[in-house]
Amino acid sequence: MAVSRRAYLIGGAAVLAPAPLRAQPGRPIRFVVGFPPGGSGDLVARVLGEAVGRELGQAVVVDNRPGAGSNIASEYVARSEPDGTSLLIGGNFSHAVNPALYRRVPFDPVADFTPITEIADYPTIITVSPATGITSLRGLIERARAEPGRLAYATPGNGTPSHLAGAMLEKVAGIELTHVPFRGGAPALQAVLAGDVPLTIGTPPVVLPFIRSGQLRGLSLTTRRAFPIIPEVIGTEEAGLPELDIGGWWGMWGPARLPAPMVARLFEATRRALGQQGVVAKLAGEGLQVVTSASPEEFGAFIRREIPFWAGVVKAAGAVVD
Repeated sequence: MAVSRRAYLIGGAAVLAPAPLRAQPGRPIRFVVGFPPGGSGDLVARVLGEAVGRELGQAVVVDNRPGAGSNIASEYVARSEPDGTSLLIGGNFSHAVNPALYRRVPFDPVADFTPITEIADYPTIITVSPATGITSLRGLIERARAEPGRLAYATPGNGTPSHLAGAMLEKVAGIELTHVPFRGGAPALQAVLAGDVPLTIGTPPVVLPFIRSGQLRGLSLTTRRAFPIIPEVIGTEEAGLPELDIGGWWGMWGPARLPAPMVARLFEATRRALGQQGVVAKLAGEGLQVVTSASPEEFGAFIRREIPFWAGVVKAAGAVVD
C-alpha cells in the first residue's frame, strides 16, 4: 500500500467518491513536467501516467517543458483551461522554493492552481566520479576546504532540491563549491559521467543506476536518516554531517477553478494508482517513497505550510539564481 506521513484515509470513499465527470472526451490528459526526459520528474510522470490512465480509461501523455527550474511548465498549467487535460507534475521546488528563489515567478503558487495530491518523497544523493579519488563525505569536505571553489557540482537547475542541498552543504560544512546548473537531471548526470564536472547532487532515479553500476560513487544522502529503500547510500548522520537534512517531494496540480467533481475523480484515480504494488515497487526501485495526501484540501494545506518553510531554507542557504 502507499505510504503516508500524514493522515491517510483507507479506501477514501467516505470523503471523496469517484465522480462521473470526464476530462474532455477524446482528448488525452497531459502530465506536464518541467524537466527533460530521463530525469526524476519524467520517470514519476510516466510511471504514474500509465497507472492513472488505466484507472480513468483515458490516455495520459507526458509533456516535457523544461527550463527555469520548472517555472515554464508551472506557468503553462496555470494558464491552461481548467478542463482536466493539463496537469502539473511538480514539487516543493515549483511551489515553495521558486517563489522565494526568483525575484518574480509568473504565477501564484496557491491562487493559480488546484492541488490534487502529493505523490512521493525523496532525498537527493551526493555523488562523485570515482576518478576524483574521493570515497566519503568527509573526504569531499576535506578536499573542498583544501581547494576552495575548485570542486564543482552539477544539478538539474537553479532552485531545485539538488541546488538547495548543495548550498546547504556549503553552509553547514563551511566549504566553497561551484554550482553548475543544467536543464534537468539527465544532462547534469552526463556532465559528470563525461568528466566535465566531478560532483553531482542528483535525485535517486537519475543517479542510483550509476551508483549500482560503479560509474558513480554515492557518498551520502542529503537527509539525516537513511532511506530503507536506498540501502546503497548512508544518511548524513552516519556520514558525519547530521546538520545537513534536506529532501524533496513530488505532487500533482491542475489549473485554478478546476471543477470539484473533476478534482475528486483525479484524486481518487491517482490515489488508487499510487496504491498499486507495481507502482509502489517501480518508484521504490528508483528511491522514491510513495506518499498520498488524505484529500486535495489536505494537500493544499500542506503546500501552504511548505511555502514559508522552504523560503527559510532558501534564505539560510543563501541560494540565488545565477
